[in-house]
Amino acid sequence: MPAMPARDDEPLNLDGFHDVLLAPVRGTDTRRGLPMAYFERRPSRFVAKIALALGVIVVCYTALLELRGPVTIAVSVPVLGLMYGYLVELQHECLHEHAFRARWANRLWGFVCGMFMFSSYTHYKYEHLRHHAFLGTEKNLEFFNYRFRGLDSIHGFAGAALHLGRYADVVRNTGRSLLRRPIPGVGRPKATRAIQNEYRLLLALAAGAAVAGAVTRDWFFVWAWLLPIVLVSEAVHFLIELPEHFGLNTQTDPDVLSNTRTIRASRFARWITNYNNLHTAHHYHQGVPMVNIPRLHDAIERKVEVVEPSYWSFYRKVLRGEIVYQGDEQTCMTR
Repeated sequence: MPAMPARDDEPLNLDGFHDVLLAPVRGTDTRRGLPMAYFERRPSRFVAKIALALGVIVVCYTALLELRGPVTIAVSVPVLGLMYGYLVELQHECLHEHAFRARWANRLWGFVCGMFMFSSYTHYKYEHLRHHAFLGTEKNLEFFNYRFRGLDSIHGFAGAALHLGRYADVVRNTGRSLLRRPIPGVGRPKATRAIQNEYRLLLALAAGAAVAGAVTRDWFFVWAWLLPIVLVSEAVHFLIELPEHFGLNTQTDPDVLSNTRTIRASRFARWITNYNNLHTAHHYHQGVPMVNIPRLHDAIERKVEVVEPSYWSFYRKVLRGEIVYQGDEQTCMTR
């Protein structure tokens, strides 16, 4: 049976693996028959990835505390920004519950991965899993708020990459959470409470850092946290997210093989995107853990309709206006 998008009146089975709700695909749908080996988690691989990222962060923090100077700052800020952006890719792995077998472990480490960029794990999970279910329909939306128009110039592209509009949403949702008001678009009370708790915790972390900086009269948190996320992390995440669906019909083309893009990436790009360069395979069946996505890609490669030879090739086409945004202001990733 083909996987159909959910109706408004039916419960969504968005968590899980081989039985998860899938976005539409044209033609004969064989996704329910994928080998069970594709769905095996490998927690040790995830632990290695997060340990590497957190290890680099600790090294940079130590350098900023003990050896602070122009060179240390110039190196640490971009490296930390890159790591924070990479950790959001690991948060994405957790929200699909690919990282660990226990749900609590996915939430715990998913929160840790997202906290540097103020990305609420449960909020991201709630909206992102619906993006998977509704891709190719008019109900498709995403969690991150990016500007996808006017990218056919250097200043337009850079302005979009460095756009901080998402943090206005974070501030508003934090205010709602403090006042225990509903989170827009979240219709489940249990999810609302979890999201509110996470925004309050993110606020506590930010306030604690601000107080510590004021008391010690030290700029450590500016160099180690604020500048990296403002100058680097948002741009890193933008560059990872942009190729996934930009220029494709994500609202009325009910086929993940044509409304999602695959990039033939370098080893570094495969690492920093956590295999999200193979995004068509990820949307083909989001229950397959990211660590196994290359195997799934190999199985469906001949079916994939939109492929770019590299990330640089894609960005060049965007800057030249050869790939442009499709849709209105309320479609995927533009709220």
